Amino acid sequence: MRFPALLLTVCCLLFSTAKSHAETWPQFRGTDGSGVSSETNLPAHWSAQEGLLWSASLPGRANSSPAITSKRVDLTTKTDDNGLWILSFDRKTGQQLLKVKVGTGSLNAPGPRNLWANRHNAATPSPMSDEQNIWAFFGSGLLVCLDVASGEIVWQKDMVKEYGAYDITFGMGSTPRLWGNLLIVTCMTKGPSYVVAFDKETGKEVWKANRKLPAQKDGADAYSTPTIFQRGNKTELLVSGSDHVNAYDPKTGKQLWIAGGLDIPSPFGRIIAAPVANQEMIIATSGNPGGGGLGYIKAFKQGASGNITKSGLLWKFDTATPDASTPLIMNGKLYMVSQKGVATCLNLKDGEPVWKKRMKGEYFSALVGGDNKVYFLSIEGLCTVVDASNGNVVAENQLPGTFYSTPAISDGVIYLRSFDKLYAIKGK
Repeated sequence: MRFPALLLTVCCLLFSTAKSHAETWPQFRGTDGSGVSSETNLPAHWSAQEGLLWSASLPGRANSSPAITSKRVDLTTKTDDNGLWILSFDRKTGQQLLKVKVGTGSLNAPGPRNLWANRHNAATPSPMSDEQNIWAFFGSGLLVCLDVASGEIVWQKDMVKEYGAYDITFGMGSTPRLWGNLLIVTCMTKGPSYVVAFDKETGKEVWKANRKLPAQKDGADAYSTPTIFQRGNKTELLVSGSDHVNAYDPKTGKQLWIAGGLDIPSPFGRIIAAPVANQEMIIATSGNPGGGGLGYIKAFKQGASGNITKSGLLWKFDTATPDASTPLIMNGKLYMVSQKGVATCLNLKDGEPVWKKRMKGEYFSALVGGDNKVYFLSIEGLCTVVDASNGNVVAENQLPGTFYSTPAISDGVIYLRSFDKLYAIKGK
């Protein structure tokens, strides 16, 4: 009979199609850094008692965000003895696959300890992964590539020894970006400031661009992660920090354009949030230390070249803007949340508010979204799910722990990392 065979073929095709829509999330805010998942049926409701696929305890403490491959969830952490570790878990079961100590070290952070030590350490930068390797950068300057099959280090670099000591108030915290065969590292400090690309397989330097730009006091410091944006056949590496946002050709390191004017009237100005973009504009977030109303967001026109500080400026918004939390572009809107919990949605065309509401708690985690949902994760573990089309709150989901890490989304599961625990959430 042909019917069973035909039915089997159809079922296999349907299964294959469903799986093809499942994404990996191999680095901070996904492959390109947009924070947007194209998947559907993402979780909306969960708690510590319901909707968890699994959870795993983590040694030490850190804020690095999960990197998700087809089989693994990868993280970094720092233990009390200054040990720097790479951890890996089976994404389906939560079983620990790897626990490798790759070095020791701590932050060189001359700023007051009470302003950073309770939330930031050498394992703040997030790892990057593919099926064979894990790349990890630590605030001590250690950059390492780990082979997953053997658990052995493929190559490593001491970035401080090779490129100069960090002079940054709260210690190095920028996450690199993996793109194609390149691993791209940014350094923006009062001392050395550069963007450098390495061959991900060998660690050999491919290109290096100086990024010493005019900025005063802490304005020279940045803790932001670069973003990759594809516009037609043109790829841009977007970097924000030192009171400027600019774009490089990621293949060569050639600067494509630059915009200044991100300074704030404070000696404590610095940039933490990453740049985001769509086909029409680039969004840069200026620092807003402590939520004191000094920060703002600027939108610059896509497709320009040279210095676009004035010629490329489309609009500016300066009310309850983020400090550490990177905004989200989705459905022609910009979503953001201030440190003190004021969530705002702007119309991207003109920067005008669509809605604004008060969230519970404080917010450092970057926003992520998909399936017409935006996820707002507070330090206290409250994840508020908002309908992206109208701003209505869909759910408020509470987990125990302290959360500075940014969520990861892959194959219908949301992964949340607290200081010392990893949660895989399928939803109720």
